[in-house]
Amino acid sequence: MKIASKFLRNADFFGTPFLQQINQKQSLYQSAIGGFITLIIFSSSLSYAIWILYQWQTNQFNPKISQSLYVSDFKQIDFNYDIVKIYFWKFEERFIDPFEEKVLLPVISYMQSDGSTTVRLIKMSNEATIDGNIYIIPKLHFGEQYYNGNVYISTDATILFIKCQQEYLEDGEQCANQEKSDQFFSQPFNVITTEITYKSIDSNNGQIKTSTQDYYFQVEPTNCYTLNIFLQSNLYEVRDYFLFGQPKLNEYINGAFIQTQTNTFNYCKQAYRNDAVGVVYLIMQGHQIKTIYEYPHAGDLLANIGSIVSLLFMIKYIIILLNQHFLQENLIHSIIRMYYPQFKNVKIFRNWKFNINKVSIGEKYVDVNQFKVFYDKTVQKAENKLSYLNLLYEISRLYFLIRSSNSRDQIRKSHQIGIRMSFLQDLEGFQDFNSKSDYSQRIDGQLLLNDEDQNILSVEEKNQIQSSEKIPEELCNQYDFFEINKIS
Repeated sequence: MKIASKFLRNADFFGTPFLQQINQKQSLYQSAIGGFITLIIFSSSLSYAIWILYQWQTNQFNPKISQSLYVSDFKQIDFNYDIVKIYFWKFEERFIDPFEEKVLLPVISYMQSDGSTTVRLIKMSNEATIDGNIYIIPKLHFGEQYYNGNVYISTDATILFIKCQQEYLEDGEQCANQEKSDQFFSQPFNVITTEITYKSIDSNNGQIKTSTQDYYFQVEPTNCYTLNIFLQSNLYEVRDYFLFGQPKLNEYINGAFIQTQTNTFNYCKQAYRNDAVGVVYLIMQGHQIKTIYEYPHAGDLLANIGSIVSLLFMIKYIIILLNQHFLQENLIHSIIRMYYPQFKNVKIFRNWKFNINKVSIGEKYVDVNQFKVFYDKTVQKAENKLSYLNLLYEISRLYFLIRSSNSRDQIRKSHQIGIRMSFLQDLEGFQDFNSKSDYSQRIDGQLLLNDEDQNILSVEEKNQIQSSEKIPEELCNQYDFFEINKIS
């Protein structure tokens, strides 16, 4: 059992050292100025920590951003919005809109990897530009397939602007007549606009931002202008969790590469088997971009706060030096008062250089030079008293003084004596095994040890004695020492 108890004690990493107290109330010296600066440091540190957490909560920290190439399978891309919008730019109100007047028809063609195609008409939407131009909004979707571990686009989209053909129209709709068609092709500034909407994530606050980019091509009856648009997506990985969590993944179309071509009308007619005067070819790029936003985590925030707090706590070394100085001065003055009780009435005044310029005792002022000579000599002696070796030396001298008036056998008897616990005397039948009742009754009351002897030489006992209390007359008569050295 003892071995186990010893082992457990040795394994305890949380042992506490014994701290000798300065006085009955203090084991560490603490000053008012130290407490004031401590409060400033703690309040500043807490305020800074709250400010840092507020900035993190409101996404005011810039994240670490890294980008890399990324092969997407397009399953996470957000296609649930109008990525592509097309409209005819009416330069003047009197101009003919070829889509409204059925001069041209927008059709979308999807070509599969096996060569098959599906073609359908894109109807006019209910949305319009700020200039009143009606949007044509195709619904896009792209497929992919894997081959030998690589991903390939299996579906692309081609938007053709063809001369009106009755087979694409619904019942009751008619193509524009030749006169209307000739009037359209004869008007200037026949321009079709392709508007692409991009999405991205703002690194400052993590919100989704949208932007648009317009691309133009002209319409002529003898030519076929082509826009090859290679859409690029960006996979955003947002790591904004505080300590543990999963990153947020979002993929958006956020860019495009444009390739323009000018072909003859006959070329497009043979290539697309339609009377096309304009072509917009849409396909996803083979590789995409991956962007990682890594916002500060708990460790980063604590490191940020800790660096400033550590800087603030460097002030503690100044406080420690001040407290060491005040503690040294306090102990020295306490020692001086032990030997010179009148010193408690001394008030020392110093100038801004901490030099003594005035000294008073009560309401009277003393000569500063004489006081300095006394003070310097007394402080030097008091400093020696603080030495641990000096303390041991003085204890050894006390033993020699006691030894000079007592034999070794008498001194050895001190190991056998002690103060009896007064409450045990009331216990019936109790008798100390070292005591002799008949002898104890004959002991003089002045020699019998009691509770007062435990603390009779302590500082506490000194503080309890009133300054007006007189030394008993019999002691004064017996020992002149007390009367000679009494301080009233």
